[in-house]
Amino acid sequence: MASPEAPRPGAPVLVTGVPRSGTTWLARRLATARGAGMPGREPMNPRGGQWGLGGTLTGWTQLDEPTPRQARLLRRAYRGLEPRTWSRYGVRAHVAALPGGRVVVKDPFALLSLPAVVRTTGAVPVLVYRHPGAVLASYRRMGWRADTAELRRLQGRPAAGDGALDDVTAMGEFWAELHRRALARGGEVPGLRVVAHAELAEGGDAALHRLMASVGLRPRRTAPAPAGEAPTGPRAGGLHDFRRSAQEVAQGWRAALAPGEEEALAALTADVWDALEAARLPLGPPPAPAPAPAPGSSPRPTDREPARRSAP
Repeated sequence: MASPEAPRPGAPVLVTGVPRSGTTWLARRLATARGAGMPGREPMNPRGGQWGLGGTLTGWTQLDEPTPRQARLLRRAYRGLEPRTWSRYGVRAHVAALPGGRVVVKDPFALLSLPAVVRTTGAVPVLVYRHPGAVLASYRRMGWRADTAELRRLQGRPAAGDGALDDVTAMGEFWAELHRRALARGGEVPGLRVVAHAELAEGGDAALHRLMASVGLRPRRTAPAPAGEAPTGPRAGGLHDFRRSAQEVAQGWRAALAPGEEEALAALTADVWDALEAARLPLGPPPAPAPAPAPGSSPRPTDREPARRSAP
């Protein structure tokens, strides 16, 4: 994927993706940039007393033409001026609301409405994707199930009855359909950055700073970690645990899956995973050239191009 054009000065940044893909973690890291801040709540989230775009949304929505009121609410939220989108997960929200501040918004529920949200707010969109097995492990930890019924209604398909889909199949369907729809409309979203969660988690500050540069943010010279991200003392059972090591964040989910589940998810999502990889904005250093094979030997596949794909 080619590097997108530089965003206009002062444009807000939207971090979106399937829920539990690291949108909060990434948005909080971006909000440590100079003059940036993050209100914290998801403007389009209709769940559990969230704002739900001023109560105008009741579930997953593909918003093509916001009403005048919805457009006003979106612009207000993306300027950092809507107190009902501030939360304890925010980072320097008051800075975002100041003249010249950069607002970082995280909102998985904007994923299906990217063209309308970007057109209305002028936001720079960042779609972060994470392995479906990692998302499934996180959903299980929270006691959640994938919202397949709502997506099936958007597709015009009958919703499966409770328990009709096991959670692996439900997650594969949910993860693939959300990303498929977002990518299908990517041409309507100027400057969409598609980034891999694992590359950001394992790439450290170098990968983060490359993404910051892409969206027009500048890292502070000695930027502290956002509040609550101490290096020790994990918060078991919490909605977010920002204290894990990069390796645990990127790879620890595999231990939470049963044998065969990663392969089952791969079979359900391989085409969409390949499309995400093809659209990915590289954030790591350029790969070193592979050594030439010894005479008479067969070339070995690289990690990013396995000889036979068994998992995303």
